[in-house]
Amino acid sequence: MKSFVVYVKGHSKSEEYMDQCLKSCISNDFEAEPLEGVTPKTLNNYKHYPEIPNGRATSFKKESKKTYETKKSCFLNHVRVWNKCIELDEPVAFIEQDATCVRPWNNTIFNDVLILNCESAFKQPVFDHVRNKPKFNFGKGLYNSSPLVYNKDNSFKGSLMIPGTAAYAVTPKGAKKLLSQLDKFGWDQSDYFINTCNVNLEYITPEYFTFSLKNLNMSHGF
Repeated sequence: MKSFVVYVKGHSKSEEYMDQCLKSCISNDFEAEPLEGVTPKTLNNYKHYPEIPNGRATSFKKESKKTYETKKSCFLNHVRVWNKCIELDEPVAFIEQDATCVRPWNNTIFNDVLILNCESAFKQPVFDHVRNKPKFNFGKGLYNSSPLVYNKDNSFKGSLMIPGTAAYAVTPKGAKKLLSQLDKFGWDQSDYFINTCNVNLEYITPEYFTFSLKNLNMSHGF
């Protein structure tokens, strides 16, 4: 699968992680290439979108300009990959630089968006309260559920969300849906925007990618 590893150019730790991620992808037959990430310093080089009212992004805007611009930069990286997916007319993977590929792609068939790192994502302490919810299955297979519920008061309220965006795959159909919903509603923090109001969301176990929890503080804002 064609994969884009997003990193921050000029940031030594990000570039180090990116190199390690690429090696792990190549060793598992993922066709990966680096993608220089948007940062607040380069944000104005890209098309801007309004944020969805009352969303997570709106709260960042009120709290900190730096955080808001960092989250917006991160979101635009996803938009770039969605557009690449449509241009290539084939499923592609969005991979953050601190993820590690752990098994070869086996041509899993999925509809819109496939979470590639579900097991390691839910090992984060922030998800302790949802990890063992009923009907959330970590058995081997392909599933279409999530215990994470969008709770902001807007059009996305009540939808189910992706558990972070360290590693996921998207089909051209899914990319078109996401971009269409972006034009309709506006953007939100990436893991809030990729939800079941906008796309069909699936996950697979065992996972294709994992990551070390010590690296989760990496940010595209550097």
